[in-house]
Amino acid sequence: MNPNALIQLIQAAIPDAQVTPSGEGCSFNLTVVSASFAGEPLIRRHRRVMAPLNDLIASGALHAVTIKAHTPEESRG
Repeated sequence: MNPNALIQLIQAAIPDAQVTPSGEGCSFNLTVVSASFAGEPLIRRHRRVMAPLNDLIASGALHAVTIKAHTPEESRG
C-alpha cells in the first residue's frame, strides 16, 4: 500500500486534514489533524478517517490501521 494513496483518500474525505502515515505493506499508523474534529467524540473521528479506507480493508490491500485523530490545538498540547 502506498502511503501517498492513503493521504489522498483521507484528504478527499476530510479536506483540511494533515495526514502523517507511518508503516509499510498493509499495516499503517495514521496521525490525522483536522480542525473539523473539534467537538467530535473520538469514535466519530475514527469513523471519519476509516470511511474512505473501507474498500481497501475489504479488499485486503490494507490490513491494520492505527489512528490518532486530533484537532490542531490537541496536537500542539
